[in-house]
Amino acid sequence: MGSGKQPWTELAAPLGRAIAMAGFHLLTGGGQGVMASVSEAFCAVPQRLGRCIGIVPTEAVGNDDEPVRFRPAPGYPNPFVEVPIVSPLPRHLPDAPPGTLSRNHINVLSSDVIVALPGQHGTRDEVGLAVRYGKPVILFGDVEHFAEMPATLVRTVSLDTVMDFVRTVR
Repeated sequence: MGSGKQPWTELAAPLGRAIAMAGFHLLTGGGQGVMASVSEAFCAVPQRLGRCIGIVPTEAVGNDDEPVRFRPAPGYPNPFVEVPIVSPLPRHLPDAPPGTLSRNHINVLSSDVIVALPGQHGTRDEVGLAVRYGKPVILFGDVEHFAEMPATLVRTVSLDTVMDFVRTVR
């Protein structure tokens, strides 16, 4: 989980490679920023066992006279997603009340462990959902990027610590 705009490549690329080399699947929101950066690095690992999965938000198309159809929202999925899961649930909006259904619920509930990189409202929502649903969470990056996150969560700048956490709680 992380920014949909800023790639945070210095964190996302080593993380993507490490997840791939560990033989795990990678699940992201399928968009740009951290999602594309971690996915690109993950997919670049030769002979990896895991797949790059993206939970893709959609837009409804059509009118009242025809069945509702959904198409991926603009910019989704990024070119590295191998298994797109198209959801009729929208992206999390910044002004949405807490608990509003969005594809973030699928992201969190479908994950064994959440590794959160710096991000904005969507990342905060995903971390909040992970805490709410009892999913293990680790925050990866400088502490100042996680000031609004619960103080009880593990924070680290060490990829080794992240991967030890992932292996332990998985």
